[in-house]
Amino acid sequence: MRNGSIVAPLLLIGIGGLFLARNVFPELPLLDYLALYWPYLLILWGALRLLEVFLWRSSATNSAGRPLPRAGVSGGEWVLVFFLCLIGMSLHAVRGFSTWLPRAGVEWGGLEVFGESYEFPIAGQATTSANPRVVIENFRGTARISVSKDAGDLSNMVKVSGQNHIRSIDQASATRANQQGTLEVSGNANQVIINVHQDRVSGIRRLDADMDIVVPKGASVVARGHDGDFDISGITGSVDINGRNSSVRLESIGGDVHLNVQGGNLIRAVDLHKSFDLTGNGNDLDLERVAGQVTISGYYSGVQQWKALSGPIHWRGTQTDFSAQGLPGDARVTSSDILMTGIEGPVHMNSQSRDMELNDFTESIDLTINRGDVKLAPGRASLARMTVNVNAGNVDLAMPEGARFDLNAITNRGTAMNDFGSPFMQETNRQGASIRGSIGGPAVNIRVQRGKIQLRRVIGQPEKPGTLTSAPKLPAPGAKAPQAALPRIVEQ
Repeated sequence: MRNGSIVAPLLLIGIGGLFLARNVFPELPLLDYLALYWPYLLILWGALRLLEVFLWRSSATNSAGRPLPRAGVSGGEWVLVFFLCLIGMSLHAVRGFSTWLPRAGVEWGGLEVFGESYEFPIAGQATTSANPRVVIENFRGTARISVSKDAGDLSNMVKVSGQNHIRSIDQASATRANQQGTLEVSGNANQVIINVHQDRVSGIRRLDADMDIVVPKGASVVARGHDGDFDISGITGSVDINGRNSSVRLESIGGDVHLNVQGGNLIRAVDLHKSFDLTGNGNDLDLERVAGQVTISGYYSGVQQWKALSGPIHWRGTQTDFSAQGLPGDARVTSSDILMTGIEGPVHMNSQSRDMELNDFTESIDLTINRGDVKLAPGRASLARMTVNVNAGNVDLAMPEGARFDLNAITNRGTAMNDFGSPFMQETNRQGASIRGSIGGPAVNIRVQRGKIQLRRVIGQPEKPGTLTSAPKLPAPGAKAPQAALPRIVEQ
């Protein structure tokens, strides 16, 4: 007879023991233990099967000639292992510990669609110095941070008010969760720590805090959170936020801003007096009136809008690397195109796949584009050096009347059109074409592997932006779009 396995009986004993423990101790967080320690079942199972194989090999009955099992684990057991892993990983994610899959903005923790939402008031305060460091730890929810309007000693305080929002099956469970997630305002005069202790909430209940935090004008803010939205305005100190799936809105910030946000829906910053440093990824990004250096690292799948950036800019995305000395005008960046007006150079850009339009720029331009159309319209007669290399795409060069430059434009496979006229000469060969000439100015070198080159003369006002890209410039909220006069283009 084939030796039987003791794994299945031990599993039955273990499952029965778990159910018995749950009946005897109703408050025992059995599902939490299973969600955390279910891999031990696989380890124990494998160890028992390995022990059985060694016992079969060394037993007297097997030495008499009985064959060893062909496989240490049968096909049916592998099916059971698969379902055990599936149930264990799902339970681990549902209990809110983490998920084995990429989050990509999807929240697995908690039963969001079941139960009801309960609210509990929270409040706390602490006396501080005029320039405290306010730390928000392990936060999930919404935090609105503003400056105290009180005068005198009352302004040197941190005050917290708001509600805990708890989704639970019943009132009793929600009350227990609120007692676990108690607001704590601690620290000293120079550093105040705000913590709702949301990580203490057990079970399938979820606690989100909605807080209004009033701080002294000289405060600095440090925040760490997951699924936490931050709205900060009016402080003269710095801001440092590290979050996941978080939206951030900043207005009138006097100090440096450092953001590390993964999966943010919206990052908006207006009236920043010093530098802005953003790392991460997300959807939309909106920057306006930033006095210091702007550094952006990451991928943003929505729309990026920049306006009135006084300091140097460096944007390093997954497919584009861009730097300039400033942007007094504005820019609109999407996943397919870039439209910039009023750039202070030198400008350097390296992009894999984007249509690009640069208008009214100063100083030198250095562009390298793998795939995409490029339109350059300096908008002024005083030009600087331009170097453009495109692997596959068209180049449209709209030069103002009276501009002086030396042009060397070559396409290896494509056509060239000279609408500027003399002294530039157009030549065509078997596969490609070129436009060359000189009026005694800075060098303009354009080289295209596959695509068309067009040189045009613009007389009068600069061209209306957005004629190349599919993403036109947006007016400010509530304002009407300006009706710019179209330029007059002279074709020779």
